[in-house]
Formats: sequence, C-alpha cells, structure tokens
Amino acid sequence: LKPGKLSTPKEPFRSISHQLETTKIRQQHKFDVNKLQKYLSVKLRLSDNGSLSVRQYSTGQSNPTFLIQSSSTSYVLRKRPPGELLPGAHQVNREYRVQKALFSAGFPVPQPLLHCTDTSIIGTEFYVMQHVRGRIFRDLRLLEVTPAERSALYVAAVEVLAKLHSLELKSLDLEGFGKGPGYCRRQVSTWTKQYVAAAHRDIPAMNELSDWLMKNLPDKDDEVTLVHGDMRLDNLVFHPTEARVIAVLDWELSTTGNLLADLAYFLMPHYIPTNFSIAGLPAAADLISIYCSCRGTPTALPHLNFYLALSFFKMASISQGIYARHLLGNASAPNAAQFGQSVEPTAQIALQLAKRFNPNILFLQTAKGRAVLQQVKDFMQQHVLPAQEVGAKAKEAGLWNLFLPAVSGLSQLDYAYIAEETGRCLFAPDVFNCQAPGETFFIKKR
Repeated sequence: LKPGKLSTPKEPFRSISHQLETTKIRQQHKFDVNKLQKYLSVKLRLSDNGSLSVRQYSTGQSNPTFLIQSSSTSYVLRKRPPGELLPGAHQVNREYRVQKALFSAGFPVPQPLLHCTDTSIIGTEFYVMQHVRGRIFRDLRLLEVTPAERSALYVAAVEVLAKLHSLELKSLDLEGFGKGPGYCRRQVSTWTKQYVAAAHRDIPAMNELSDWLMKNLPDKDDEVTLVHGDMRLDNLVFHPTEARVIAVLDWELSTTGNLLADLAYFLMPHYIPTNFSIAGLPAAADLISIYCSCRGTPTALPHLNFYLALSFFKMASISQGIYARHLLGNASAPNAAQFGQSVEPTAQIALQLAKRFNPNILFLQTAKGRAVLQQVKDFMQQHVLPAQEVGAKAKEAGLWNLFLPAVSGLSQLDYAYIAEETGRCLFAPDVFNCQAPGETFFIKKR
C-alpha cells in the first residue's frame, strides 16, 4: 500500500519501489555485525572465514528485515523493532514457528534455520531463514508482464492461498497456535485496540467502522483454520520465469481463524473505487471462483462485505501503527511518515463496502448497462445455454480433453492434426474442451 495514494484513482495499492532493494542498515536498527557473525558461524556452521555483508531491505513496514550474504550463501534475518511496541505485535517467535511447520509440510515458505531469544546478540529477538531468489511484484497491477502472464500469476496466488487453507492444524503440529472460535470478534477488538493505542488524532470514520463491525459479526464464527493474516500479492515470491509461487513471506500476523478473512484481504485492491481493470487481470468474481474450485466449496460467500470491511479496517489500523512508530523513531522503512495520511480514506472505503450487503453489486451500472445486461441474459436463456448440450455430446463420445496425453492417450503429433481440424471453427475447441489455456493450436499446411 502506497500511503497517501489510496484515494487517488491513478495508483491503487502501489508500493514505493518497483523492485525489492536493500540499503545500508538504518541508524535506529544498527547492531554489532561482528557479534552476529560469530553467533551464526557457530549456529549455522559457516564454512567460509570472510566477513558477512549485511544490508537492510528498504521495503516492508513490520519487522525490520536484513539480507545477510557470505561468499557462498545468502540468508534473511527478521527481528523485532527496538523501543516500545504495541501489545502483542512483532512476535517473531510465531513467524518462526509457523514457517517451520509449513516448510516441513512442503508448503512454499523460506526454510527457517534458527530462532534466537538472546537479546545480547543484536539487541532484540530475531530469526534467520534461507534467502529465496525470485520475483516480487510491488505494483499489484503487474504492468510489466503480458496479460496472459498477469492472469496466470494471480491464479497461482489464489491457488497457493487455497492450498494453505486446505492444510490441517493437527498435521502441521500447530494445534493451539490460535485462540479457537470467535476469530471475527477478536479481530475487530484487537484492531480497535491497536488503532486506539496508536491514534494521533480522532478519526470519526474509524470509530463508526469499528462499531459497525462489532454489530454485524457473522452468525457463525467457529472456524479454526490456519490463516496468513497479511495475504497480499507483494508478500509472494514467484519463480524467476514461471507463474508459480515459490515462497510466501511475512507470517507476522498468522493465526487460526476464518479463511474468508484471508481471501477478502487478498481481494482488497479489486474493491477500491478506482480503475483496477487491466487487460489480463482476473476480476474478483473469477478469483473467488478459482479459489472455491480448488477447495471444492460453493462460490456463494456469505458476509463477504463484512470480511472486506474488516480487511480495510485492519489495513487502516496497521497504517496508523506504522505512523505511530514513525513518531517514536523506530519505524522499519523511511516512508513511514506518509502512512498517517491513508488511515481516514481507507476507513471511508470500508464503510462504503460495509453498507452494501450484496457483495456482487459493489459497482453500480449505468441505465444503458443494465438494459444491455438484461438483453444478454435473455439471449443466453434463449440461444446460448440450450447449446451447452453439444459439449455434453462430445464428452459422451469420448472426444473430451484430447490435448491431455494422460486422458486421451494421444501423442503431441496426433493432437496436432486434431487441433488443425478443430481450428477451422472458432468455438469448436470449447465444444471439445480444448480451448486456451490448453494446448490448442493451428498448423498451416505447407
């Protein structure tokens, strides 16, 4: 989130830097690098005798994060900020515990290597993990990639979220990691307290939003699932060349609770009243459909407006906390001062979402748009939907998924001739379920 830009339509949810960069260790976060090197040499059994290079990541607003490099390998260190902190915040021990459990289960996270509670080493508690090389996108519109890759990256992100929510706490040995049922009430209470503790001025929209959330808690709030707590696209490391998530970062806010809170938090950029319609960028409804398909659950999401409002309330409270750390002089990034400007507009967006009880009608159509929509619905009923049985006939005839060797038993060459035939008609690949992003292609005879 770029502070101060939330209410500006031109740059929704854009970070301060297009690439992840490092800088010299900031004055307020300095520590004895030689002492750290001696400690890591013993704990990690470093094979080289050269000095360590330690630089601080310039992005990120939570726990200060550092890139540690030796001649042979690279690590990442996360530590608690110095000074007075808000109650319950910056618990690096929880980050370490959940990452260790997830890594053991094969979920894509950086491998955690050690957790140190000895504050005499660098002045605060910290943990060290392997450095994962890949792509991190700071601009959530992904303008630097093609529309096809843009879509694939978002799909990969939603799929990894669905994978996280499919893990069982017992198999992860994380029973007792959270506080059990009542997650939504705790979240509203927690972020209200965090906001009040960090507030530098009275913001009526935040007070109104807190009251609305507490009065509109979901009827059922007994789900206990591992949630990330800060699931954003820029907390994911993608493969250098593939649309695949190779690491999920920043588990500071992870706990157990309602998985819809994670999904809504990820979808926040799509519900900002700005132009987030970029070619190839999947709509919120499409991402919801993919997520539900991965988990085998209905696409109807009750109380989605509540979870969206809660997500924006949480974001506003976090922004207030970042600004408070700036005032205390222990902020993690140099742009922390700007976050004070984003609290009120974020709360106002949340209030707008909160009062719209149909999550599918978050943007109102024009009169012409509604008229055309009705025409399309009528045409679909009269002509399009009845034609679906054509596809069913193809499936019954065994002419389904022909591009998949494991299903059809065809070689790539076999399918090439078939694709040439289906390519003679624009909608034939759909009938045979061989449309993009499958392997449909057309071969021109020489």
